[in-house]
Amino acid sequence: MSRILAVVFLFCLQLVSCKLDDFQSERRNEIMFIGIDVSGSFTKTDLFKDGVSFLSHYIHGHLSNKGNLSNLKDLYVGGIGGNQKEEPQSFFPIHDFAGKTPEEIEKKLKLEFANQKDNLTDFNTFFERTKTIVKQKNLTLLPLSMVLLTDGVPEIEGDKSKKAVKQAYSKIDMSPLENLTKEVTLRMLYIGPKVGFNWRNYVPTNKIRVWTVEPKVMYGWKEQLKRNGQEGLWKWIGDNIDLKVRSRGI
Repeated sequence: MSRILAVVFLFCLQLVSCKLDDFQSERRNEIMFIGIDVSGSFTKTDLFKDGVSFLSHYIHGHLSNKGNLSNLKDLYVGGIGGNQKEEPQSFFPIHDFAGKTPEEIEKKLKLEFANQKDNLTDFNTFFERTKTIVKQKNLTLLPLSMVLLTDGVPEIEGDKSKKAVKQAYSKIDMSPLENLTKEVTLRMLYIGPKVGFNWRNYVPTNKIRVWTVEPKVMYGWKEQLKRNGQEGLWKWIGDNIDLKVRSRGI
């Protein structure tokens, strides 16, 4: 009898182990770069304030393996912009956020990004800096998820005609990200519908998958957290932010 019980016990252990392996295999391993728009026109808005609060939970969830969020092999958080064009910002590594609560992460993000003034929005410098780090750290074998907190509007000089706007978007250079890793997805948060359209249609790229989330959708994360707790938030993130983007959506 004891031998039969031992066999049953071992079988149950193997079954549980298989289930755990299956769950772990569902987790996507990737590297992530988070960019925060530090231009004066954005940091003073409610979009920025709500976005920083969301990112604190988003980063915490990924680094703590919450829900079915992807497992981050590496993470960098940096500013998009500077006092002058092509001025690089500091990129803070995964160690600055690992093991911290959402409240501690939010405090860190506000300290580093909320008090900059009159900066320019410079997407090209951010993309080039991302390429440099990925190459130097030999991270090219994993998918790259780039998450940007920004209104998505590039610097537009002179008139604001449709032609000038189209030219401004066409000058955004994502070529440093092309073929950088096995898969590159650009996720832009708090982007208005028109700006999202401009990114998908006017910013030149061949392989990079662009996903934009409108402010009205983004504001729903707090309601999910309030009604359904953290588990509800992780599911909401999976359905609305981290979903698999299968094409550029043009």
